[in-house]
Amino acid sequence: MRALRLVLLVAAAFLLLAPLAAVAPAEASPVRCAPGEVRDPVSGKCVIKITPPDPPSDPSPEPPGGGDPVPPPPPDPRCFETAHGTEVPCTLAHGWHWVQGMNYYARLLDPQPPHTDPVWEGHLDGAIYEIGIWMGNPRLDPGLFGWRWFPDPPWANPPDPRDLAEDATSEMSLRGIDIGIVPDDSPGSVGLLGLPTWMWADGPIEENMGPITRSASAGGYTVTATAVVDKVVWDMGDGTEVTCEGPGTVYMDVYQDSDSPTCGHRYQETGTYDVTATSHWVINWAGMGQSGTIEMQVESRTTVAIGEAQVLNQAP
Repeated sequence: MRALRLVLLVAAAFLLLAPLAAVAPAEASPVRCAPGEVRDPVSGKCVIKITPPDPPSDPSPEPPGGGDPVPPPPPDPRCFETAHGTEVPCTLAHGWHWVQGMNYYARLLDPQPPHTDPVWEGHLDGAIYEIGIWMGNPRLDPGLFGWRWFPDPPWANPPDPRDLAEDATSEMSLRGIDIGIVPDDSPGSVGLLGLPTWMWADGPIEENMGPITRSASAGGYTVTATAVVDKVVWDMGDGTEVTCEGPGTVYMDVYQDSDSPTCGHRYQETGTYDVTATSHWVINWAGMGQSGTIEMQVESRTTVAIGEAQVLNQAP
């Protein structure tokens, strides 16, 4: 009886350990998958790994049949009347177009006048356009105020008025002043220590003091600029700067040792000094419904010598 009970216990133990023995080899020897495959954790089989492509970074639509992407449409243009800072329609009915920077509308005149008409200004190319001002209501035609010649439609590519202003300035040939100074820089000229030094613009003309006015045109547009010297800053060479407005006062012998009423200096030590006169030009321009200011500086140079008075003792 005891032998039978021992056999039953051994059989029961075998039945409990049999499933564990069946699982153990799978954990000790995992399935090896080929390159590009992964093991499915559910079925234990190797399957091919598929990675979806990244979404395209350029959202621009591609044209039919391939080719370069089609760029998005440009934003609608905006037009402004600079005189009042208000936005106006870029186009009106009946062919009117806003001309940026000019504060008016234009359209091609139809029919064109004969070339003998003075409005052509002697041109044989281009065309004549009607010019009109904004009436404050998009349902109204612009207020017509004249005709004007343009080589191309004025609303297409108007020039930059600042560029025309710089072109007008370049026509002025601005330069520094011709220095007038006592003592002057002629050979042997020496000023005496303690006596005044007078400075001025010698023989001022429009190119070195102003005012001088010039205009520049392009594409039927014109900008006019006027330049004038606002001030002259004198570097006296001894660490002193003297700012003078206007051309200064020309020295004459009758003034003797008096100070200049407009532009002068007194040296405190003897020596030779390099003097620089810097002309500060201010150019105001206007045209195409806009205006602005350009500033520039031009230098002129000279040298002065300052010495002491010598007293000669004569024997009796």
